[in-house]
Amino acid sequence: MKKYKVLCLIGSIVFFFGCTDFNDLNTDPTKSTDMDPRLMIPTVQMRQSENHQEWARYLSYPAGFMNQWTGYWGTIEYGGRGQRYGNYMEQMWVSYYPIIIRDVVDIVHRTSDVPEKSNLNAIGRILKVQCFHKLTDFYGDIPYFEAGMGAISGVIRPKYDKQEDIYKDLLKELAEASEQLDPAGDEITYDLYYDGSILQWKKFANSLRLRIAMRLIKVDPALARQEAEKAIAAGVFESNDDICYVKHENTQVDSSGEGKQNGLAARLSVPEDPANNTFRVARELVETMENAKDPRLLYYAGSYYNDPSRTDITATIRALKNSYAEMALPAQNFSWDDGIWEPAVTIEIGGRNVTIDHNQQRLQPSKYITALDAPYIHISYAEVKFLMAEAAVRTWNVGGGDAQSHYEEALDAAVRQWSLFGVSNFDEDAITAFVDFNRLKSGEELMQINTQLWVLHFLDPIETWGNWRRTGMPDLKFKNVEPGKNNTNGQFPRRLEYPLEEQMKNKENLDEAIARMGGKDDWTNRVWWDKE
Repeated sequence: MKKYKVLCLIGSIVFFFGCTDFNDLNTDPTKSTDMDPRLMIPTVQMRQSENHQEWARYLSYPAGFMNQWTGYWGTIEYGGRGQRYGNYMEQMWVSYYPIIIRDVVDIVHRTSDVPEKSNLNAIGRILKVQCFHKLTDFYGDIPYFEAGMGAISGVIRPKYDKQEDIYKDLLKELAEASEQLDPAGDEITYDLYYDGSILQWKKFANSLRLRIAMRLIKVDPALARQEAEKAIAAGVFESNDDICYVKHENTQVDSSGEGKQNGLAARLSVPEDPANNTFRVARELVETMENAKDPRLLYYAGSYYNDPSRTDITATIRALKNSYAEMALPAQNFSWDDGIWEPAVTIEIGGRNVTIDHNQQRLQPSKYITALDAPYIHISYAEVKFLMAEAAVRTWNVGGGDAQSHYEEALDAAVRQWSLFGVSNFDEDAITAFVDFNRLKSGEELMQINTQLWVLHFLDPIETWGNWRRTGMPDLKFKNVEPGKNNTNGQFPRRLEYPLEEQMKNKENLDEAIARMGGKDDWTNRVWWDKE
């Protein structure tokens, strides 16, 4: 199986890179990774989704902002109620720069101008874009052109580049890398995404280019159109077979968080205390899906008895309620908040009566998404088709098909991609009804498409937040449940603040970046492309 064949390498690679010195943003210039770039590819691929401690932070910032996840203390206290917590703010920075960025920059550097490693170089360039794109969307202006160069050039305090310049280079890199990839060129081994398929890597590069181009619709619509049309013409995903994902293993790790398991799944299953798991799927999302007759609802969520096997009691609880939405906890709330409490009910499980308290009645993350070997999807065919539908609504050239046809294909693909999670025997009638019920309506197309993107990115809060900031769709509400605690003036955060240690270790360059934001590093500031 292509997703499993190189996972045995990851443990030794993780051990090799596991101890990181955070004294500077970049690696000590006297220390080189000195490792085969082919082996570094799966390291970069795996590290983006393996660590459940990282995902604990991402489920607060930004998942807590996006009204999809609720209930868990950190997600609500910091994310849903808008309290600053530096440790969570800096998580992506300290996870990516000292290891992932160092490695991917090293891959590109050591394969540049080496003809027999041209494909390896192109793949390194694509992975570099994938990683830096997340960082710049989180923080805005960041070290980019000089980042990760400590062992190469000796620059350990890199300048912060403008996001506009970074974005233009990301698009250039993807265009060039796609052209550079050659099926007749060097073979790619140890590849967790596509098992070395150069044609699929080309489609991944172009699909990522489409996603990045669409970010620019508010700040530079002409460039957004130009880049989106070129990406589509160059060849994007054509089916669910092209989905970019990592297949993880059913392996539980300790509290350090690193391992072969799906880190998000591990976090949602709360390995340190599964009996008291309070992660819940937010009512706003459940209501949207229920109203749309979305067959994915029970792939996303269920009610489970608090026993070792998590006995599924969804149907039983649903029979006692008027809707699935009534089984869900409202976003930005704890289960014990005023007006949220539900009375306990008694039901029969295995021939005996058991009491189901209010928290177990609420819709929880499903067994599909808490399975440690669940796949982690980086970008899907469904997303590409939704973006093509949006481009068609904007009258851009997307090749064949109109907005409605691309939208229908996206809806269908969004359901069927759950085969990767083990769903089989899809209800064909339910899928047909879902697609038919959600036809685009004149004047509402962009809202419909981007609401579906919000639903689709349920397991990718990083992309959920990015797409919502570029469109403002769907119309989410920051409830400001506890104004006395709130640090955002009752607004959704628009970026994350820089790590405190940058004040000590890269102050001059940091201050220049902050000055470009008006002199204050604040999470309500907008990044360059998030124009009002």
